[in-house]
Amino acid sequence: MKHLATSLLFLSTLSTAAPASASDLDWLAGHWCGQQGKTFSEETWMAPRAGLLVGMHRDTRDGKAIGFEFMRIAQQDGRWVLLAQPGGAAVTTFHAARVEENRVVFANPAHDFPKRVIYARPDPDTLKARIDDGHDDGQAMEWTWRRDCVAPPSS
Repeated sequence: MKHLATSLLFLSTLSTAAPASASDLDWLAGHWCGQQGKTFSEETWMAPRAGLLVGMHRDTRDGKAIGFEFMRIAQQDGRWVLLAQPGGAAVTTFHAARVEENRVVFANPAHDFPKRVIYARPDPDTLKARIDDGHDDGQAMEWTWRRDCVAPPSS
């Protein structure tokens, strides 16, 4: 029943979401990076142009690449969608459930994990990212990145 309610909420949010505008996601553009424990992660997003943002993510630890992801945020049928390819795998699509100033929530309730991808920019030089199971208090992974930070030296 809880999953049905989440799916219905998602669908009702989609139907009331404002149409995608070229300037909605300008704030996401840039090179963002930071360190969590021994893992250095970075994410780069090109500015929106012609209804498309192109992004990539890379994780390194102890001088070795441990993960990467190719991403696109595109306008489809007048709405934003995130197309994610972790490790270069097949595309998983997340539809924009909410687009706000300096915050966007993408959701795919049918996906195993994550069900939501959230980006927020609390200030001009900080980007927060979160993936979760669709619940604010559920299973989640979070990152906080700074704009144009410097990678640690490779060992």
